[in-house]
Amino acid sequence: MKKLLSIVVLFHFSFSIHAQVGQITGEAQLRLSPVWVRVADVNGEKGSVESAEFSRDGTRIVTGTKFDNSVIMWRTSDGSELWRAYASEEIERVAFSADDSIVAGVSEDYLITFYDADTGKEIRRIELETAADGLAFANTKNILVSGQEKIKQKDGTKIGYIRAYDMETGELMYKVNHGETVNEIQFTADDTYFLSAGMNSEVKIWETDTGKLIRTLTPGREFGFVCGFFSPDGKYVVASGFEGDIFLWDFATGELLREWNTSGRKIETLAFTTDGRYLLSAGNDSYIRVYRTSQILNPVGKVPIAYAVHANDQAEYIDFNADSSFLTSAHQDGTVRLWTWMSEDQGVNAIMHKAVKKTQSDAKKK
Repeated sequence: MKKLLSIVVLFHFSFSIHAQVGQITGEAQLRLSPVWVRVADVNGEKGSVESAEFSRDGTRIVTGTKFDNSVIMWRTSDGSELWRAYASEEIERVAFSADDSIVAGVSEDYLITFYDADTGKEIRRIELETAADGLAFANTKNILVSGQEKIKQKDGTKIGYIRAYDMETGELMYKVNHGETVNEIQFTADDTYFLSAGMNSEVKIWETDTGKLIRTLTPGREFGFVCGFFSPDGKYVVASGFEGDIFLWDFATGELLREWNTSGRKIETLAFTTDGRYLLSAGNDSYIRVYRTSQILNPVGKVPIAYAVHANDQAEYIDFNADSSFLTSAHQDGTVRLWTWMSEDQGVNAIMHKAVKKTQSDAKKK
């Protein structure tokens, strides 16, 4: 027992030390601190956690894995496993519905499977023509959008379908073609638009209700996009992928505002803080990097790294909870991790605490 305890303590100590190695600026307030780490894919380095997402209320995290083909629900506060379900093949992406009642998982067996978020019980399935990678529920509307892997035609052209479903009826609303494998789907905060980022050097913006193509964003050269996201205010679109290049466009005009590279390695995932002040990136070099949006938008000079933390392994996905107080990360070593986030704004905690106290006070009055 003493030997086991020593190993656990040593692991925790090692993880805490390594997590702080990458700090760049030494900012007193700007930091990511580790909370817990759990094994989600039991195949370890052979496995990978492909996706990790917070519930909208932040109390749970759902993960999807590559080699043990599992969807696992975790409790945020202590990392306890609440339930797990299995598919026959790799889970590419998982997502919560807008009301946190349903979890969807898309897998390499050409299925989108829906689970009761409280129990893990399978509710229904949607069959696809090919495997899908991108998947997202709308924020307020009862809509699910999925993006599938490419289908190569006899004439050499490629199809990468995007499908939008009415979740009240389960019916297909429309099907549009991105033109290649779709790796990411994300909605604007008001659900007016969603984007698709794919392997054909394009990020496309679509009208949610109709599937009408609004705009195509390109870097001006060949580049396979792995991820793409809107800024919280919807003014900007950011995307990245192979070779570590990150691109930022003005959504309204389609103008490419910035391109930078600090890792030289594939960027798997990006995430804005809720207030839009910071952008985080993670991928195949084991670091989670933080950039100040104000410095990204500054046209003069390079984009500096505001902060970086060594995450112990390559990351596949990162996601903030609703108020950006916590970050979850999915890793290729089969683990899912939870971090606390602290920004440079010393007033943020006071504002958050005031909001919590008001919520608690209102609850007592009912």
